[in-house]
Amino acid sequence: MQSSPAASIHRLIIPTILSPALWPPTANRPENFLRFLHSLRSTLRQHSTRLTAMMTLPLELYPRTSHLVRWAEILSDGVIELTPFPHLMDATSSSNLAETGGARAGHEEQPQGLLRVQKVPVNTERGEGGAGAGNSLGEDLAFTVSRRKFMIKPFSLPPLEGDQEAQKEGGSLTGKEIEF
Repeated sequence: MQSSPAASIHRLIIPTILSPALWPPTANRPENFLRFLHSLRSTLRQHSTRLTAMMTLPLELYPRTSHLVRWAEILSDGVIELTPFPHLMDATSSSNLAETGGARAGHEEQPQGLLRVQKVPVNTERGEGGAGAGNSLGEDLAFTVSRRKFMIKPFSLPPLEGDQEAQKEGGSLTGKEIEF
């Protein structure tokens, strides 16, 4: 960073942090992981106009309820969670996904999963930057990844196939129509 031009911006990408395939077994000890996160935050503060970092954490190995993930989220400025849809790649089920709301138009790609914004890098009056414990911000979002782009769009499921009235109305229900 010291030898690069003053106007250059550096992006630090840390993929699958704490994955046993890439990181040593001692990396997931809380004292080592927290020391690493604090060092990273210190470096980001020192070079706040020239350095940004993004890391991914495999939630299959470390669920969001684990202490390591909670500390990583607390020490991060922003947190998004990507949850892939189950893969249904045979010919019949992929056409069913397109019919059930996966694809919006004939030329659009099908969404590959849900995106949840857990924390945004804006402080609130309570001092937190997120939606609170276990809540997601905003509307339901879906993501699509291709070789050239990462696309985020609003996501909603269409009415059920057997519900003819809801299909005619486009799925909009009023308070009067809902019965418990």
